[in-house]
Amino acid sequence: MIFATDYFNHIKDELPEFNLKLLLNIEDLNNSIFDEVFTILKPNQQEQYIAFKDSEKAKKYRTERNDQLPYVDFNNLPEIFDDNLLQKIMLYQKDGETRRAIDDSLSEQHKDQIARFESKIYEEEKAKRRALMTDEEKRKEKEWWDNYNTDPTPRFMGNVGEPDTVTSYIIKYGVNPLTREPETIESFNEKYTIDPQTGDPVPKDKNE
Repeated sequence: MIFATDYFNHIKDELPEFNLKLLLNIEDLNNSIFDEVFTILKPNQQEQYIAFKDSEKAKKYRTERNDQLPYVDFNNLPEIFDDNLLQKIMLYQKDGETRRAIDDSLSEQHKDQIARFESKIYEEEKAKRRALMTDEEKRKEKEWWDNYNTDPTPRFMGNVGEPDTVTSYIIKYGVNPLTREPETIESFNEKYTIDPQTGDPVPKDKNE
């Protein structure tokens, strides 16, 4: 199953810019799944992507991406990542347009390695931060976590084993993670649009 298709199969009309960049990243970074994702697009969306791919905007985006991110061959990943490769992959995961493009190339073992590496870094940073905290700050932090851990409500956790988009969260839980109210995809689409720059949901104008 190719999970990247979930980011496209609900779009009825033109692809937002976020999805165009995501598709460009899939073709560049995770080419083995590109054809399957491209095939589910409507003919007008395929034409839209082909035009976008050849545009100056796409060329600029690709150049900036390649300048900012280290090279990783996501079509030929080793089973075991060393720390150097883990650090590189984490850079890709900081941006939704690249993180979602490479996700299907990562096995469960890969994701477990990444999660453990992220946890290691988090704990190291947490220890450094706590060393600088006052007793009052430590007390407030403990109080916050106690309240958090006793709250049974499902949470939108993103890229830590939970759905990493609002729509996939709704599909899994039947709850809108933004409002924590019951929600369906149909009712969500009636109330929100997707920001083409960020991929984030934006409430529709009530007059629309």
